[in-house]
Amino acid sequence: MLATDRLLEIEERFSAAIDHLVPLDLDGGLLRLIIYLKDETNLRLTEQWNGNQLERYSYYWLTKTNALIIGWDNAPHHIRLETFPHHKHAGSQTNLQPSTETRLEEVMAFIRTARQKS
Repeated sequence: MLATDRLLEIEERFSAAIDHLVPLDLDGGLLRLIIYLKDETNLRLTEQWNGNQLERYSYYWLTKTNALIIGWDNAPHHIRLETFPHHKHAGSQTNLQPSTETRLEEVMAFIRTARQKS
């Protein structure tokens, strides 16, 4: 998937939750952007696509002052977790947890549910 196509898809699919987007890098299959959400938090997104296959991702959900809430990624460096290479950092980089959220669509659903509970 081309980064430009994915950016348009994100804008359309999540427009109800998004205040605005700031593209940082759109290079072939590489997409880096900041999604500013209507609740004043933001999501730092990196996706590397090879055709229709998402090969690498990171989604870091931050407060309005850029403190980490949760960060999801598939960097292959936490081999002890049962969901390796998928994992999340909850509240801090050192609080590692298994993760089943491996796509932006799942992360946005998680954020929506978390916001409804708070």
